Amino acid sequence: MTRPAAAWSENEVLAYVRAACKELGLLCYHTHDSRRSEPGFPDLVIVGQWVLFAELKSHRGRLTAEQRRWGSKLTAAQVAWTIWRPADCLDGTVVRMLRQLG
Repeated sequence: MTRPAAAWSENEVLAYVRAACKELGLLCYHTHDSRRSEPGFPDLVIVGQWVLFAELKSHRGRLTAEQRRWGSKLTAAQVAWTIWRPADCLDGTVVRMLRQLG
């Protein structure tokens, strides 16, 4: 039985996405210690036929002002940016997007 989305942590979303990237042959970068990084920089940079920046959140996690700013600037520059939550893992959204990237 699959755990409900509300029970997933952000780290579980990260593990799910990284495993899916590996299975699909995509490059996936995650800064392990973001304390010296620019505030709000997306959690993942995923590279396939194009580049996707992904912000990961728990079921109830909220974007910070800096994360919203990064997302806004990336999309204004016509760069793919998304927010993924546990429900996106469970309903297949993450895998569908990653397959498009491949």
